[in-house]
Amino acid sequence: MTGEVGLGQRVLSGARSPQEQALAGSLDALGLQVNRDNVLQVRNALKAESVRLGRLMRMHGPMLHLGECGPDPISAPAAGLFNRKVEALAGQCNSYVESLREAANLLEGTARSYGYNEEQIQASFDAFRPNQLDSPTEGPG
Repeated sequence: MTGEVGLGQRVLSGARSPQEQALAGSLDALGLQVNRDNVLQVRNALKAESVRLGRLMRMHGPMLHLGECGPDPISAPAAGLFNRKVEALAGQCNSYVESLREAANLLEGTARSYGYNEEQIQASFDAFRPNQLDSPTEGPG
């Protein structure tokens, strides 16, 4: 055996929520294989994306609310319905961000099992981190 497994199998083998199961399936559909040579790169990509999307959700999430458009009898119930839909979508986005974060953490554990130490793991992420993550609006969380 080469030590390679499907990415979805490796990072989310115990996936419980529908979002985690969907993420595992989509990762497997990519055909990526995780091995000692690429585990840190894959972990870094997932971690960077979870940081980026998490920051965007924290920055824009509070603005995802619609007030009543007017004093008419339809505005209040319509705003309530709209806000519940938006909250549900934001919840799905936050669950996706958390799934990415958990996948990155699990891959970090996999990297340790391949023999990487904490310094190597951190140095790998520091070298990988896209420049946009260092800007004030997109920096690490």
